[in-house]
Amino acid sequence: VVMPVGEAVSKINGMIKLNDSAKFIWELLEAGKSTEEILTEMKNNFFDTDDENLKADLNNFLNILIEKGILEE
Repeated sequence: VVMPVGEAVSKINGMIKLNDSAKFIWELLEAGKSTEEILTEMKNNFFDTDDENLKADLNNFLNILIEKGILEE
């Protein structure tokens, strides 16, 4: 679960429950991993998805976090 703080509170009413893949990405972000490092980790852990779908999923998730003010570019 992700709870908004600061300015993000005005953009999000409540909390965000992360699914397993979003939680995986979130934990790598917390560890300071770059987008490329996260993508590599995803490739190593999600074998049933091709690289293009993994990259699209990662970018979509990151864009949502940026739009909601949870993550800065």
